[in-house]
Amino acid sequence: MANARTLEEGHLGHRSALASLRSYLRAHRRRLPWPVAIAFAFAVAGTFAVAMLQAQKPFYTDSSTYWTTAVATFTLNGHFSLLNFDVPQIGYALPLTNHGLQILAGELAWTASSTVKLVNAATIALIGTVLGPALIKAVWPAQPSWGMARRLVLTAALVVFWSGFLNFPLSDFPGLAMALLALAALARTDSPAWMLLAGVAAGLAINMRPEYVLLAPSLLAIVAWTWRTQRGMPHASSARRVVCAAFLTIGFVIVSLPQSLAAQRHGAGWSPIPHSVALEPALYFGNGMTDQAYDTFAIEQSPSVEMRYGYPAGERLLAEQTAGKVTSQGQYLGLFLSHPVVMFGDIFRHIVNGLDPLYSTYVVENLHNDGRGWGRIAGFLLLFLALLRVLWPAARRLLGPARLRYLLALAVCCVPALPTQMERRYMLPVYLLGYILALTPRWPNPFGSAAAGLRRFRTPIVIVFAFAVYASVVWSITSDAISHLTFYDPITHTVLVPR
Repeated sequence: MANARTLEEGHLGHRSALASLRSYLRAHRRRLPWPVAIAFAFAVAGTFAVAMLQAQKPFYTDSSTYWTTAVATFTLNGHFSLLNFDVPQIGYALPLTNHGLQILAGELAWTASSTVKLVNAATIALIGTVLGPALIKAVWPAQPSWGMARRLVLTAALVVFWSGFLNFPLSDFPGLAMALLALAALARTDSPAWMLLAGVAAGLAINMRPEYVLLAPSLLAIVAWTWRTQRGMPHASSARRVVCAAFLTIGFVIVSLPQSLAAQRHGAGWSPIPHSVALEPALYFGNGMTDQAYDTFAIEQSPSVEMRYGYPAGERLLAEQTAGKVTSQGQYLGLFLSHPVVMFGDIFRHIVNGLDPLYSTYVVENLHNDGRGWGRIAGFLLLFLALLRVLWPAARRLLGPARLRYLLALAVCCVPALPTQMERRYMLPVYLLGYILALTPRWPNPFGSAAAGLRRFRTPIVIVFAFAVYASVVWSITSDAISHLTFYDPITHTVLVPR
């Protein structure tokens, strides 16, 4: 009897323990990271599979620079140092990462292509399943956290529209990931640890993508705005805020200081911003005035032929300048006052063509007959849905109270690229914003109550009309760009006619 009673008590204790565990899991299921972790694992596996199905590509132009500078740049006479980095045109962070990857690939006997594909797959999966949804949560705190399916769909959108980038060690996706991490961490403004992480991530983002230079002042503006809106509400003490601001600054300086010291050591000044001393206004502004967009085309004779989508009005205006050049920022800004139609038209064309997903790759191997028509339609449709989500009051209200400053901080990262020769990857932050806004739940029903009669169709009609105008403008500008496409070989300085 005693043994039976003991056995029964053991069973009761076991059931009680299981019941307690189930109760704990139910109470803490929202805190458990398993759905996100599982989504990330699936996203990495799927994205890497897509990458491996693609043929191995040589590392062209910029990607070659990022990869080859990691081989011998940091080690001099057998001594490793960040100060040995002597390529001020790019930041040290990505070549340093590639240096570690090259060592790892050598230890594991992996090819450079496979290593790059795996890292790119993990980066895109991180953006789609973790960092993108985290940005939405920072902007709309009342929004429910994204489920696994929506995170995987966001990752799938990135893969569909940018699959060709999986083959190259470029800074675009790593830089975007760091910018998103900085903004997500900054949402915890009163936490010194998170502020330190925000500073480090912002420094890395700018070091990898110097075009993100406006991210730094944007973060400071967000912190100041957040603390201002907390007046009259419970908030952190002044001392804690000072510590948080100090940690944000320290994090940024820790990452930026090696770039500054290396640049000074090699005669490029103290600037912590990569290639800030290497930009020539004549090249930076001049190419932007003459071209609506830009791609790189690979042919057997030359792997880096330039695809220039010309802008005749800008070409004529540039030719009217002294020596056919723009030699300063002041001269460039003055053209907006003297020739506003041409100059604002140039910037608008850069934006529209920059958001045209004409190709999913960094280096084009097949021209416009490669079946990308569906991709362009889908891409512009997603962008329209994102604009509708923000501009339609009913859709915007369902998102809940918004902190739009986080969206603006990411969007302004594209601004420094607008005056120059536009590549689609420069607009990657805006593409991502379009995807996540279109995928965010709680869309309103555009049809009104049946009791309203024909007026219930008013909103759908307005939406259809707006889309028709939007599609007409987009089609007109992108078609004009393609009609002015020329192929230029920078080595032989000749215009080519690809077969």
